[in-house]
Amino acid sequence: MISSDLLASLSSTELTLEATALMAWEIGAVSSMDEVAQFMYRGGPWPPQASAPGSRRIKLSEDDPRPEKKYWAMVKDELTVFLCTNDRKYKELWSRINALENKGTSAVVLVVSGYLGEKFGLQASLLAGFVALFFYGILKIGKESYCRMVVPK
Repeated sequence: MISSDLLASLSSTELTLEATALMAWEIGAVSSMDEVAQFMYRGGPWPPQASAPGSRRIKLSEDDPRPEKKYWAMVKDELTVFLCTNDRKYKELWSRINALENKGTSAVVLVVSGYLGEKFGLQASLLAGFVALFFYGILKIGKESYCRMVVPK
């Protein structure tokens, strides 16, 4: 499988289910991956749905359960190289994705999160939302536009 085939197989609706903060982009409250990511990491603002009646209030300085900001940077950096280059270090990840045989978007997010989790020594569940966010952003922006913007020639 090549990156364009992988992206064509992903569902933006399913990615939104994997990372509910993506709804902020859907409704136009934010307009970039990094703005959505702020809702997902520790210390960032709470996503719009957190203000709904009955939502749990957390003191940001004490009980913020969200992962640290550095995990977003790590996921974004790794997946940028994964999608925008032909780096051989991702041969194993491509093999895992190819083995899925059209299992769906959630399966791709799980496999990629698991692979990155192994690499970073973290649980896949900690990274899954960031992985879904990255793929959603690429679908929204376009792979070629994103890669031209972030990968130096």
